[in-house]
Amino acid sequence: MARFFLKTLLITVQLLCYFFISYIFKLENKYLIYSFLIYFVLNFFKGTYFLNNNLIWEDLKKQLEIHSEFFTIIIITDFVFFEFKHVWFFLFLSVTFIFFNIFLINFVKNHFWKHLNKKILVIGTGNIAKQFSKLIKIHHSSMYDILGFVYINDDHEVPEEQIVCKYEDILDFIKNHSIDQVIVALPDTDLKNLNWRKIGNDLDGHVKTLKFIPDNNGIFNLNSQIQDYDGLLLITATQQIHSKFRNIIKRIMDILLSFGGIFILGILILLFFKRIKKDGGPIFFKHSRIGKDLKEFKIYKFRTMYVDAEERLQEMLRDEEKRKEYYNNFKLKDDPRITPIGKFLRESSLDEFPQFINVLKGEMSLVGPRPIVKKELELHYGNEIGKKVFQIKPGITGMWQSHGRSDVEDYRERIASDLYYIRNWSLWLDIVLLLQTIKYVLNRKGAY
Repeated sequence: MARFFLKTLLITVQLLCYFFISYIFKLENKYLIYSFLIYFVLNFFKGTYFLNNNLIWEDLKKQLEIHSEFFTIIIITDFVFFEFKHVWFFLFLSVTFIFFNIFLINFVKNHFWKHLNKKILVIGTGNIAKQFSKLIKIHHSSMYDILGFVYINDDHEVPEEQIVCKYEDILDFIKNHSIDQVIVALPDTDLKNLNWRKIGNDLDGHVKTLKFIPDNNGIFNLNSQIQDYDGLLLITATQQIHSKFRNIIKRIMDILLSFGGIFILGILILLFFKRIKKDGGPIFFKHSRIGKDLKEFKIYKFRTMYVDAEERLQEMLRDEEKRKEYYNNFKLKDDPRITPIGKFLRESSLDEFPQFINVLKGEMSLVGPRPIVKKELELHYGNEIGKKVFQIKPGITGMWQSHGRSDVEDYRERIASDLYYIRNWSLWLDIVLLLQTIKYVLNRKGAY
């Protein structure tokens, strides 16, 4: 009942705002009614009003599709029947309602979470289950509420107090706790003794929704398509990174957004020029990094360290613990080489803005693998993995930076993130990672 009320509220608020904008533009009633009916039908069949367990990026993509289709349909009918009278109204409406709907949907999800959340049970207690649980905590708008994990074997990575039953007792638990959905999050090792078919047969008729998380180690996800091939499940994975046309679009996007970045860079230079040069050093810091096809280039940053930083580093590396920390991450927490203004620039990630110069020069992209130094390539990547990662340009941001930044200290995880990006790259993924990076920067999370 609460869900039905919230759906009705969503439609009502949307209708009132639609009427308000049409009143400002003095749209005639007959145009208003037919256009809103088309708008309502598109939103209904695309699932806007169902308040599903989507992430905000999925909601945004859906809204872009809805409003593109709406604008196209309206403009065609407007041209045929109404002599193209209302193009500016519908253009304004389409653009503003993308963001209005995203705000409205997430407002409802966040403020009425208890009435909308889906109570789920996770089969599995290993790494996949742990990752899924972690993502749910990050993405509150997904509206999943994990009641617990189902025990499969002795190895578990989720907290023991969250394990609610053994698989043999799962039907009793489902019956007693009103479970909406069951998520199967099992590694291949567990599926040897408990396969998906058996789980499907056991739970058939006992839960409304059953979802499986395949153990593909994040190799191919975003560009995969599922097909029922006459009773067989066929998953098709394509790598868009090799598309010349999409790479041209990516380059155009890099150039256009870089102009905005360069404009902000100019403002930052005016603001921090004197404070950066206080110790007599240059405003910019240039450093050799590994680029596309393992070729070195000079990366630009605001200088955040003292002029004698290299001498200070060699002194610090005499300490065994400091040396180990440095060669593990190629940076130090509480680094005494960093100037007071440099600390602020790093924490706010403003020190990265000069890299827009590298993007305009074609040495970097806005989104791509993390640019590394030659020593990192030798110690942690190796030539073979390095060639795979740097078959494309490094980016100002990427999977690693937008999913934890300096909090991610395991190089295997960093490399896996970059390989995931390359295998699953799309223009939409770039947009999502840029938005996620902005979110992390505003929260000042993980930067030092």
